[in-house]
Amino acid sequence: MAHRVNIMLEDAVWRALQQVDKGERSRLVNNALTAWLRTHKRRAAAHKMDILRASLPPVSAQEIATWVREERERQQ
Repeated sequence: MAHRVNIMLEDAVWRALQQVDKGERSRLVNNALTAWLRTHKRRAAAHKMDILRASLPPVSAQEIATWVREERERQQ
């Protein structure tokens, strides 16, 4: 479902947007916002993972390899 919204654009952005065909403007803005939201969500998730990582004890590569081997054996 689509929604009509009113937004304020700076003059330079409006002039650039006027170069886009009227039928493409909504698609352009929607795609740009979708990309921004995707990036924003990923950055927020990465930030949460960084906080979690800082609160956990370090793990050696050997321990990780052991865990992976154990998990593979369990799945067989």
